[in-house]
Amino acid sequence: MEIQSSSNEDISVNEFRSVRLEEDEEEFRSCCEEEEEEEEEEEEENGWREPEEVGKEGAGNYFDESSVKMFFKGIAMAEAGAGLSGIGVVMERLPNVPIIQVQKKLDFYVEEPVADYLALMDGLLEAMQNKILRVFAFTDSEIVYDQIVREEKLESPLLLALRQRILEHAAGLETFVLQVVPKKDIERPLQLAQVAMGVVSLPAQGDVTHEDCSICCEQKPSQMMVRMKCSHKFCSHCMKTYVNGKVQSTQVPIRCPEVKCKYYVSASECRSFLPVMCFESLERALAEANVPSSERMYCPYPNCSVLLDPRECLLTSSSSSGQSDNNCIECPVCQRLICADCEVPWHASMSCEEYQNLPIEERDATDITLHRLAQNNRWRRCQQCRRMIELTQGCYHMTC
Repeated sequence: MEIQSSSNEDISVNEFRSVRLEEDEEEFRSCCEEEEEEEEEEEEENGWREPEEVGKEGAGNYFDESSVKMFFKGIAMAEAGAGLSGIGVVMERLPNVPIIQVQKKLDFYVEEPVADYLALMDGLLEAMQNKILRVFAFTDSEIVYDQIVREEKLESPLLLALRQRILEHAAGLETFVLQVVPKKDIERPLQLAQVAMGVVSLPAQGDVTHEDCSICCEQKPSQMMVRMKCSHKFCSHCMKTYVNGKVQSTQVPIRCPEVKCKYYVSASECRSFLPVMCFESLERALAEANVPSSERMYCPYPNCSVLLDPRECLLTSSSSSGQSDNNCIECPVCQRLICADCEVPWHASMSCEEYQNLPIEERDATDITLHRLAQNNRWRRCQQCRRMIELTQGCYHMTC
């Protein structure tokens, strides 16, 4: 494993310089901005690259499908006798490859450095689950950087244990880089962490004001209150529960929960308090609501069931699957073939007319295969016991 590090002073992600984490102080200094040419060549031979080079599009094979740029952030908001903590991680990959996001509200309150550690740990675990080999991590926490990279002496047993776990996870990677960047470069994971906690905006220093939520009738910190464009305000937890319930019961678009209010809550308003997965479900429900019920078609495979646009699927299928049938389409999500006329998994062994003539209880894939065997091998189904029986005589009369 190769471990690298860097520090910065008011520089952006694309401007920082990286140095290798080495036990030898002389070798550490050799990676500074004015490093000598001989040591640059040595680093080249060892496979090390400057982060500027790694981050550029098309930087050879070093930054590939097994590499990510990980931005992570943990936050905490203390209250009297309690508090909230959350983490957010955003992992960028190659262009046109979906980003990886981690968002979690912690079950217990921890201070911000601990939350940062937990964000980095969850990010590394998620990266390894996605078979990532090279991680270039970015944080705005000088504390975490000093403790992990510079091995600053730790008195807290918890932080010491967390640092050890981070190093253990990093040991399973080919490359792990930790770099310090300005707060503005951590905005996306910060937003994920805030939403996970139910915090719409971070409190100002010393600001602990509370407001009443008309749904739960409890006092909540003003930072957790969501103001709709209709001027009504509710706490983020109640709004999340309310919107999720409407989505699950397909009651969209969604009205403001205030009694007699006729305002419909927009998707952009929901983004401030809905976790990523919940917001994606809302978007799908809103898109489905715009399609007339007579034109709706879903993927027939139980583990997919996505709403389909048959015309779009036909274009995709004709260019990729090679199927000549106009009614054979490909699901853009699970990429399996579907009969658009019958709205069932593709029945390649029989026509739509033959399929529609089958009894409803015999239309699954196994029964279709048996029917094809019956045609080719003179099998018939007994009308009494429903078993398939091979006809060994010339007569089609069967006795079970």
